[in-house]
Amino acid sequence: MRIRSAKGAGPFIALIALTAAGCARVPAGRINADRMDFGQVVQDSWKRQALLNVVRLRYGDAPMFLDVASIINSYSLGGSVSGGASFQKAPSSDTFSLGAAGYWSNTPTVTYQPLMGDRFTRSLLQPVPPAAVFQLMQGGLPPGLVMTTIVKSINGLRNDSLGTAGDPGFRELVEALSRLQSSGALGNRIEARKDGSALIMIIRREGAATPPPEDVRRVRELLGLGEGISEIEVVYGMAPRNTSEVAMITRTMLGLMMEMAFAVELPSAQAASAVMSPGAGQAGHAQAALRMRIRSGTAAPENAYVAVPYQGYWYWIDKTDVTSKGTFTFLMILFSLAETGQASVAPVVTVPSR
Repeated sequence: MRIRSAKGAGPFIALIALTAAGCARVPAGRINADRMDFGQVVQDSWKRQALLNVVRLRYGDAPMFLDVASIINSYSLGGSVSGGASFQKAPSSDTFSLGAAGYWSNTPTVTYQPLMGDRFTRSLLQPVPPAAVFQLMQGGLPPGLVMTTIVKSINGLRNDSLGTAGDPGFRELVEALSRLQSSGALGNRIEARKDGSALIMIIRREGAATPPPEDVRRVRELLGLGEGISEIEVVYGMAPRNTSEVAMITRTMLGLMMEMAFAVELPSAQAASAVMSPGAGQAGHAQAALRMRIRSGTAAPENAYVAVPYQGYWYWIDKTDVTSKGTFTFLMILFSLAETGQASVAPVVTVPSR
């Protein structure tokens, strides 16, 4: 840039410097963009990790969870302005030079934390609390999804498990409870006691829309409840102590993943390699219980809700398979429910991302 008069150059250079300094800030819109982008990536990797571990269990391999413990993103934005002047003897030959430079950097740091030790035990090896079963149903989730996924047995009625068909009465009980919930006749409350809290299941006679009397009678009969009892305590165990109690055995998260492993459709060339292959004529029971279908193939799918490669093949849940997607999403919710939130002393790996 060439300026004829040196007297006006000083204010002009100062104006350029102030303008550059005023522009040196991180735009607020970056927060919205980065939050959405990082959130989507973490969610996708979480789903893929869960599906991969289900497939690993199908082949008898040990699961491995690596949690994203934190994401720290730092921004750097700056600039510089330079100016200079030279004077020559020739008339009207004053020369001035101006320069400006800027830089921008975005350096996210992702921290990974292996799930092991106490957190592994609490998150994967402890049964889902029976209270959570009824609270999830009270929150609006269908009993057909909640009970067939989480519950192994209730008052001696066994659910389908590891390729073995359960008791017909279990399915009948789930269907009857679904109708009672739809009518508003099924509820629960948490009752504080000296030795802790207790979950009370309530079968209401009044205040509900129209509780089907046949369903109420059948639920009492299947559970062995006493006549006229409307408030039933729910405990963890194999058998109830009296006719006003419901004893429930629930699955662990690892056990639930093993159940889901039976829904993996193996490639014909890999069928002989599967350690957890169901017995003849039993494969349909486990798949029907969890209402899932995990497909397999030699090429990456084009229309997948979640897909992972393993041992030279691809395994996925189809995006149009609403039932399987719903069951898998429920698994993700249960993982959050099982998370203790306790700090871990396990090794932490921090990887700077560019």
